[in-house]
Amino acid sequence: MRQGCPLSPTLFNIYLADIEEEMRKGRGGVKIGEERVWTIEYADDILLVAEEEEALRDMIRRVKRYLERKKLVISSEKSKVMVFKNKGGREKERYWWWGKERLEEVKTYKYLGYVMSRSGGEVEHIKERIRRARVAMGWVWSYGERKFKGDVRWRLKLFDSIVKGILYYGVEIWGYKEWKEIEAIQEKYLRWVLGLEWNTPGYIVREELKRNKMRVETGWRAGRWEERIQKGEGGEIGRLCMLERRKEEGECDMKEWTRESIERRDYLWRGGLSEESLNEYGEDKWEKVRDRDIEVDEQERGERIRRSKTCRKYNKVYGIPEYIRRCGRKEGKKMVRIARWRCGNEERGNKYWLKEEERKCRLCRKEREEVEHLKRECEYVKDKRSRWIEVLNEDGRGHEWMEMIERAREERERESARAGEREGGGE
Repeated sequence: MRQGCPLSPTLFNIYLADIEEEMRKGRGGVKIGEERVWTIEYADDILLVAEEEEALRDMIRRVKRYLERKKLVISSEKSKVMVFKNKGGREKERYWWWGKERLEEVKTYKYLGYVMSRSGGEVEHIKERIRRARVAMGWVWSYGERKFKGDVRWRLKLFDSIVKGILYYGVEIWGYKEWKEIEAIQEKYLRWVLGLEWNTPGYIVREELKRNKMRVETGWRAGRWEERIQKGEGGEIGRLCMLERRKEEGECDMKEWTRESIERRDYLWRGGLSEESLNEYGEDKWEKVRDRDIEVDEQERGERIRRSKTCRKYNKVYGIPEYIRRCGRKEGKKMVRIARWRCGNEERGNKYWLKEEERKCRLCRKEREEVEHLKRECEYVKDKRSRWIEVLNEDGRGHEWMEMIERAREERERESARAGEREGGGE
């Protein structure tokens, strides 16, 4: 049979259909509720599980004898052992053997695309997802810059369909927690699309494009998966694990809950919900929880905008601003210019981390560089009618004024450069 033949996994499953029954004859396995599970199988991948070290060694020996009777051979180089532990401390050295060949004990292992670590945490998997997503995001941005430029709608669709798909792998396990590293991926991409500086606050960027935090969707997906598991649609092992988890939560104090249970509790509390109020929602309960989380996210975003130091004049609007909605694919530069002014990138006076001298107007070098100063006080702005121009509105009506200020800055820089050359020549 050729490699890759679709008949291969079917024959493999038939050939090893009795492996679970064979494992039940000895020690090992993990108890879940009233059941005990010895192996987890997917295609030609076999996972042995045990609660004790000696039990796992016994299972390895029995599997080896079983495969020898079937005249099957496994790759000892690809086979690994992982010992999970709840606490840190010094790790003793263990040796695992497959006959005369040694099996490697590892700290992390990727199984079906999910990176597991011996601590039981998701950090290593999140790092892997972020690494892959960054590579994809670079390609998505480059492609969107060439093909769509000012069409933000299509550029966001590319992100949602490609980058999110990579980030969200395994979200059913880690989705209840808000990961700052995951949120940073979206915010970075939004800054790229609008041509904003790297230090533009994420809440400003998300408000400009009306994007919720990633946590809204990850929490909803994790909740929907939990609902499917409870209905028995995600496999019997998953359902038993879920029932065991809920039973433990009801019998012990919150201080003794697992990390996953605490993350789920905090997710519900963020929307002002408890386990009892969640069950009262009935059908579509997780959609209602998502709506609550969206409201919380919008409230948090609005409060941070009101207290913002870097963008005090930000003009909050309902829906995506008009200048973005009306921008054509060939008007990307215009859109970027308006976005930079609206999001505070062109006002050095609001950049409180700079030295006082660096915050002054790049034209007159006297006062702090802010929109009101440029409109009413700066002596280098020749068009005095600009004091009545509204430049930060959503429709982009002050675009000509913004372009005029940028030309004046370029001319001022050229004058300064020529003056420096003359002084250098005189010396």
